[in-house]
Amino acid sequence: MKYYYLTDNSEKSLAPFFSKIVLSAGFAGVVIVSAMLLLFWPRGPISGFILSDKVPLVFFLISGATLIIYCYINLCCGCGEMIARHYFARYRSDTPTFEKEIDFLQYGLIEFFVHSLILLLPFLPLLILAASITAAAFITCVQAVLILYTTSLLCRMVGFMVYLFWGRLSSLGYFVARAFMVVFIFGTLLFIPYINPLQLLYALNERPDGIGLPFVVYMTLVMSASLLLIAANHTLVRRHINKEKTL
Repeated sequence: MKYYYLTDNSEKSLAPFFSKIVLSAGFAGVVIVSAMLLLFWPRGPISGFILSDKVPLVFFLISGATLIIYCYINLCCGCGEMIARHYFARYRSDTPTFEKEIDFLQYGLIEFFVHSLILLLPFLPLLILAASITAAAFITCVQAVLILYTTSLLCRMVGFMVYLFWGRLSSLGYFVARAFMVVFIFGTLLFIPYINPLQLLYALNERPDGIGLPFVVYMTLVMSASLLLIAANHTLVRRHINKEKTL
């Protein structure tokens, strides 16, 4: 099977790995997080924070900013919005992508897992540097990265489902995708904070040796939701493929 997302840069690919717009979005995200790291870098010596028993919020701010930017990029990739603008003006009929025409478990799912990992890699040095300021343990960094990765995958799955329902050109799909992200990342902070990723990242900042039960609960819920979305997306793709075969 050809993995078109590695080489194809046309409207037939949902979010080509190395297209100019995807790379630009990732680079812009890294620049923003880097600027925040410089802005919130502790002005005083780290020993002063240790003596005063205060933990700098640098790790939370950097991981939180990375979460929002990283998840938004993945959401847009899932919706098929990471494509050259002239395609939207040229293709009024919204040409079906390879992700919609090839079995999801054999193509799209692999693409989402691999691409989400690639998009995360440039942020890792910044996260490690921020963690070193708070003297965070290795387990804390691992937990933060897992929160970022699984949350972004969930956003990507939701974005892809939005694409399958409404396509790239739908205004309704555009707002539905963003409404989900706002509710999940910000809304849950007010109503159900124990499943809020920002709340967990803040807890990791306050407890440099890692968190236990809240992390397990969050990962269980997010992975369960992702599995349901994988099954739903697979069913929708299969339905489209079967429909095309009968035409």
